[in-house]
Amino acid sequence: MLQLIRMLQRLFVLILVVASVLSSEDRDFRIRTNRVWEEEAPEKQFSGRWQDLETNPYDNVVHFDGETHLANVKQLTFGGMNAEGYFSFDNSKLTLQATGYGTDCDQIYELDLNIDPRLQTLRRISTGLGATTCSYFYKEADNNHRLYAGNWWNVKVDNTTDVSKTCPPKQCANPQTDELKHLCNTSYTWDIFADYDIFKVDRYGNFVQRLTDSPGYDAEGVVSPDGTKIAFTSIRSGDLELYIMDIDGKNLIQITNELGYDGGSFFTPDGKRLIFRASRPKNETEIAKYKKLLSYNLVEPIAMELFIVDIDGQNLRKITNLGEANWAPYMLNDNKRIIFSSNYDTAANGFGAFSLYMVNDDGTGLQQITFGQNQFNSFAMQSYDGKKLVWGSSRNGTMYELNLFIADWIDYPSNTTVAPAAPTVTTTTPGTPSTAAPAAPTVTTTTPGTTTSPSAHLSLLSMFSLLLIACLY
Repeated sequence: MLQLIRMLQRLFVLILVVASVLSSEDRDFRIRTNRVWEEEAPEKQFSGRWQDLETNPYDNVVHFDGETHLANVKQLTFGGMNAEGYFSFDNSKLTLQATGYGTDCDQIYELDLNIDPRLQTLRRISTGLGATTCSYFYKEADNNHRLYAGNWWNVKVDNTTDVSKTCPPKQCANPQTDELKHLCNTSYTWDIFADYDIFKVDRYGNFVQRLTDSPGYDAEGVVSPDGTKIAFTSIRSGDLELYIMDIDGKNLIQITNELGYDGGSFFTPDGKRLIFRASRPKNETEIAKYKKLLSYNLVEPIAMELFIVDIDGQNLRKITNLGEANWAPYMLNDNKRIIFSSNYDTAANGFGAFSLYMVNDDGTGLQQITFGQNQFNSFAMQSYDGKKLVWGSSRNGTMYELNLFIADWIDYPSNTTVAPAAPTVTTTTPGTPSTAAPAAPTVTTTTPGTTTSPSAHLSLLSMFSLLLIACLY
């Protein structure tokens, strides 16, 4: 009888240990797949919009401690390289560019934000030929049209062509001259594809209109809040400058005219200004290198700051002076604060890491938004109703993956996290002396509220199992 009791005790312990392991594995699976974890209650059916689904905070997998401006973080894509996800004007859909879905370079895809992305197949909008970048919705009630840049029109194909292998060649992949070899070996470069133009297509990807037809790079198009204008970057002047045209491609206006790569622009919510990032080579050596790289259709995007300008080209001024690469800016709905990506504080975030930051349009109030060591976070956009934020991140993936995430945007959280002290910002306006804006003020650091997380429940279960083993033996 005593032996039977001991056998039953051992069996009970074994069941508890196995249950603990399985629960841990199930939790990890649920986190990876955005499932809501409830230790003792079955999952409830969610009948609303998927983008409004609630998830657990601060799991340090998709939502990290300190990210108090974010809530209900959910993963939108799972594998591959996915970037530049931008909302439709009704906030129901997302257009994005991605590699890893049957082609060797970026193509344009679409997601419905009201349906679980695990139940969808990314719907390709572009042709699958060549390379593409920077898609954006038109402002229409039926979301029928969108634009993107690409070189599909210049791809030569026949019956033997593998369309997945039609990417334009990159200059540094096989440099043909000693000069180019030296530039490629001593620089981190982006290719500026000379045959990129901007096209309007319908919801099925059918060609509607070619919006640019100038020799050289035309890309990075975005639509104004009222739906009447398009801002984009072009090399038609010999340098990479910002332009604005009507929604049908007419009435072109050049906005910037200063040496350096002006790009990644967005209209401010009131439609009166453009927020963008730019490089500004300062001395003869930097200028010579910039021009030489540009002659090979290359740029070196390692020193960029944020700028803002009126849509008539007036009142251009610099916002940040952080050093390193500050890019992908987007102005929040208050027409005051800007969210952007930066690697200026590599000591805190890891070498080569990019975090999201927020700053006022006068360069003050710098605040870190995303956390997590050695991560890439960029391409943030706030939804038009101000309730959501979408961005690209390497969190919860391998070093070869970049995925898109969506979160509720918490405008003024009760706990605020500080960015490291920022350098003094130098603000310049053409024709006026330089003036120094005050450095970002110090903000009190507080820790996010402590809650009982799923991992805490699982740890308690494991400890309970160990205690039973100790007691029984």
